[in-house]
Amino acid sequence: MLKTIEPRFGSSVNVTDDSEACPKSWIALYTRPRSEKKVRAYLDSIGMENYLPVQYQLRQWSDRKKLVEVVVIPMIIFVSVDRPDSFRQPANPLIIKPLYQIGDGKKLAVIPDSQIEQLKFILGQQDYPVTFDPDIFKVNDKVRVVRGPLMGLTGEIVNYDDRYLELAVPIGIRGAARLSIEKINVEVL
Repeated sequence: MLKTIEPRFGSSVNVTDDSEACPKSWIALYTRPRSEKKVRAYLDSIGMENYLPVQYQLRQWSDRKKLVEVVVIPMIIFVSVDRPDSFRQPANPLIIKPLYQIGDGKKLAVIPDSQIEQLKFILGQQDYPVTFDPDIFKVNDKVRVVRGPLMGLTGEIVNYDDRYLELAVPIGIRGAARLSIEKINVEVL
């Protein structure tokens, strides 16, 4: 007598659709300037799942208008990986290197699937151009120094440029000491 096996739903060792069994994570790859679309085509050709955040914008020239695909985050493409610790960079001269965690040049920066999904949602639902602001710092933000001889020091951002922050560190009732420090050495509180 043959026994019928009912299909089961849920977690299984060999099934990768279950996010708990095999969570999908993403890493970012730096590309050469203006070659993100070529890298996307290359990754597609070798069967590597990737995501290049793009949007379509109407551009106007003197003689015509055209809908153009514009890359939102220049020089970055996201690649889906099962295990970031065992990632091997594809051999392509247009791919510079993977993005590493700040302060730890050996550990890849892992982007959760939920953040990639949010980015896809924003770009898919937006009727107006979306811009990417890589700067997370604002004037009057409270920050803490996380690296270097001033580690542990807290202060408030007074001014900033591309590389440095100017901090005001309160010193009792007498005022505040001002100092300049590299952005990579601080984090927002």
